[in-house]
Amino acid sequence: MTNNELLLAISDLLDVKLKAEMQSLKNELHEEIRAVRDELHAEIQAVKNELHTEIQAVKSELRLEIRAVRDDLHAEIQAVRDELHAEIQAVRDELYAEIQSLDARVRLLQLNQENVIMPRLDNIESCYTATFRRYQDYGDKMESVCEDVDLLKKVVMSHSEKLQKLA
Repeated sequence: MTNNELLLAISDLLDVKLKAEMQSLKNELHEEIRAVRDELHAEIQAVKNELHTEIQAVKSELRLEIRAVRDDLHAEIQAVRDELHAEIQAVRDELYAEIQSLDARVRLLQLNQENVIMPRLDNIESCYTATFRRYQDYGDKMESVCEDVDLLKKVVMSHSEKLQKLA
């Protein structure tokens, strides 16, 4: 055998041994990786479960707080409603009293108008109506009086002229 053949044979032997060694290392690494993976999966699952439990606890807490806040808000809203209703009722009562007062005053004004003002207006109207009729009756006479006055003026002027000529 030659050196090359020997080297080739040694190389093949080393390759076979190396492959065998590598295969066993590979198998060991696979086993370790599988073990680590299983361990990590278990830890991840434990963390998931723990987080899920904590999230559920936080959700429950938040729901309780929300309910408490909602109840507080409902109570405050009801208190404000009651207060507003009381204030509105007080304003209604005041307005009702004012309306009653105004109604009484309007009745007094109506009575005063009916018993005092209307009779006086009727009296004033009758006076003015009588005066109007009197003036209307004398209206026609006024025209003749104006004509008479004009005629008197002319006569007086003509007499004045005649007296001045005589004088």
